[in-house]
Amino acid sequence: MLASNLGWVDGRLSEVIFSWRLIFVALMIISLFSRSYFSAFIFLALSTFFYLPKIAEVYPEALPWVNSEFASNYWPVLIIAVGIAIICGIFFGRAKLLFVFPRSRNNATCGFAEGGATTDGVYARSVVFGGAEDVFLEPVFRGGAIEVVFGGVELDLRKTTLPEGETHLAIEAVFGGVEVQVPKDWKVENRMSAVFGGVESKEFSQTSDNSRKLIITGDVVFGGVEIS
Repeated sequence: MLASNLGWVDGRLSEVIFSWRLIFVALMIISLFSRSYFSAFIFLALSTFFYLPKIAEVYPEALPWVNSEFASNYWPVLIIAVGIAIICGIFFGRAKLLFVFPRSRNNATCGFAEGGATTDGVYARSVVFGGAEDVFLEPVFRGGAIEVVFGGVELDLRKTTLPEGETHLAIEAVFGGVEVQVPKDWKVENRMSAVFGGVESKEFSQTSDNSRKLIITGDVVFGGVEIS
């Protein structure tokens, strides 16, 4: 912006860069730093798709093949790009993305879900364009991670216990929501941050066992997290 005001760069360039499309670029950068490469690819595709018509509007000589009907004609390209990313993830082992239907106790609906509870007491769940409802049934919860992009995850921890010391649960939610249900007598510390989103945590009992603590960390972007 300073370079544009001082005349160092073309003023039309600021019109291209500083628009609502910059949100997708910011989310892509956040995803890269969080090592959520699948999410970063999605936001890269979205930013490219919406920036091209704007560039063609400001610099028509640069992209003569992009017209006013570009978005309405080529939006299926986004679906193809996501499909290619999913197929690459399956074949190269970066992520097991499964299209699954509802089932009792541990289910995901209308999207792509990865992971679930593991035998060593660590929980991992990734959801893209879908939802998952999990009840953690192992005797001891040793932490885990939840990643949500355009979806939702409900995790019920009321049937398990915490080991001694600190247990960490990391949550990354982008255009999605996460609900974590914990026993009333647990000691829970919320260390999450939100950008254009919110984190809601109820008041837990002050008589909780201080030798066991659940620490919830992570980021929320255009989403919400509820700890109840």
